[in-house]
Amino acid sequence: MANNVATLKLETGFSKNAIENLSAIKNEPDWIRARRLEAWHLYEETPLPAPNDELWRRTSLKNLKFDDVIPFAAGGATPLPVKFQQIENDASAGGVLAQHNSTSTYARLTDDLKKRGVIFCDLDTAMREHPDLVKQYFMTKAVTYYENRYKSDKPRTTASGRHEGGGYGDTIGDLKFAALHGAFFSGGTFLYVPRGVVVDLPLQSLTYFDAPNVAMFTHTLVVVEQGAAVTLVENYASQENETQRFSNGAVELILKSGASLQYFHLQDFARNVWHFSSQTARLEKDSTLTWLNGALGSQTTKAFLDCKFLGEGTNANLLGFFFGDGKQHFDQHTFQNHIVGHSASDLLYKGALKDRAYSAFRGLIRVNPDAQRSDAYQANRNILLSPKAHADSIPELEIEANDVRCTHGATVGPIDPEQIFYLMARGIPKIEAEKVIVEGFFDPLMQKIPLESVREELTRAIQTKIGM
Repeated sequence: MANNVATLKLETGFSKNAIENLSAIKNEPDWIRARRLEAWHLYEETPLPAPNDELWRRTSLKNLKFDDVIPFAAGGATPLPVKFQQIENDASAGGVLAQHNSTSTYARLTDDLKKRGVIFCDLDTAMREHPDLVKQYFMTKAVTYYENRYKSDKPRTTASGRHEGGGYGDTIGDLKFAALHGAFFSGGTFLYVPRGVVVDLPLQSLTYFDAPNVAMFTHTLVVVEQGAAVTLVENYASQENETQRFSNGAVELILKSGASLQYFHLQDFARNVWHFSSQTARLEKDSTLTWLNGALGSQTTKAFLDCKFLGEGTNANLLGFFFGDGKQHFDQHTFQNHIVGHSASDLLYKGALKDRAYSAFRGLIRVNPDAQRSDAYQANRNILLSPKAHADSIPELEIEANDVRCTHGATVGPIDPEQIFYLMARGIPKIEAEKVIVEGFFDPLMQKIPLESVREELTRAIQTKIGM
């Protein structure tokens, strides 16, 4: 196996042959290989987004280089960063999973949770030890390139032969890169919580990569059965170097009736990383989701987040924060998709930008014809800390029911001068006053994160960015 891995490390670029090699090295069953190849077929038949594509016109792909990308490599021998080692040893976590360059390096879960049937491991281990369970959910219910999302007037046929007619949601904005992920997924997290099991302590997943030129295709699959409850914090980082790197991840969150999930997705990649993310949640009757996405790192981030309300009584708090400096670029799309009525969603995304950083937020609330008595709110707040920073905020509503309550709002601007004046009048220098205001701007979201070690690390990262 070591020889095969070494051979694959030398192979660059994405191809069907690379998929076959990757699948063989992992000794995968036929059904996984078949799903990879189906996704590859879809990737090949789907063109790159055009510069004038409404969902892509704010993010240029002209500097994205695929020629030297290595699709997979085994984990290295170098240790995880000190900050990850500290989080790894956090006793307040009920379980910890650490991965290095797509290879699991550490796994811990309390004996009590194991006895109660909780499964928390890397995705490769889950496919090997729990194949029937993984096969039931993996890339079948929530991964976005098999689901409808954005508008198209033209029918199309997927690689599996599934026909999709025109109308709402038949072509999705991340189709090309979600399909590439489906072909090359490697590494990731699997969490399964059986019916009625309540996990009191949060679980923590750490992913770090430093192998030169290697692409990351991590995949998270969370299944929370009826009446179960759990909290999962995922933390992503990488080593800085001069070589451009590519990350293309996916997240599937599946909540059964009455389930409760708190999910925190925290990204602090180095500045040489192009990061694409496709995340989807499915909420069944009376389920509750708190879903927070934090982005501090990467050179360019393009993220699609889709929350589907499939049953009455569902409720989701969708939270996000981002802080860009230098020439960082964040482009995020959120979708509150109320398919069934008597459901509620509340979205709040906050961002701060300095230097020449740029952000684009596009949020869509969609209420389908049968989703009467839906209640949806959306807010995007942006602070500009320099005259050359720029933020675009595009909230959208599509309502096809007549008994709903839906509102949205967005703000973009510098720090309120009255706030600065108030603090300076009490003896606080202007620079320190700005720091206090920005920290206070993010603090309500920071306090949502249940692990103190993670919260402290993010606070330090934000303080470093504030600088001033």
